[in-house]
Amino acid sequence: MGRTIEIPRETWAVYFDNLNKRALSEPVRIEVENRDIGDQELTRRLPLRGIDLETKGSEAGNIEVTVGDERRELTHQIDNAVRVYLEVDDDGNIDCLEIEDGDNGKTLVFFEGSGVPAQFQPGSTGFEESAPSS
Repeated sequence: MGRTIEIPRETWAVYFDNLNKRALSEPVRIEVENRDIGDQELTRRLPLRGIDLETKGSEAGNIEVTVGDERRELTHQIDNAVRVYLEVDDDGNIDCLEIEDGDNGKTLVFFEGSGVPAQFQPGSTGFEESAPSS
């Protein structure tokens, strides 16, 4: 049985930078849940290129998720992000990154590869160090 962890807003930029280093090229599936357009799958099994938080200007608070390979690239923008959650499996790997926006919509980024460690300590602003491989 996994668990859900909310990433505090003040740590989003640092967490995404850290996650990008660990999850670059991991295959992901992106789904959008929105009451206006319904639930839609945007892409399946494309390598992650990055998750970025805009910190300046009129787009501050927006999050961009970019995936792609040599044939195609997709950038999905989440305007006015308000909450970010990690759904973590029993092994401590990210199952899904859930981003809620100000219009009560959600973007779900499912990690479909061999496993990306969550490396977040609930209740703190720190990150767990990678465990040595055995």
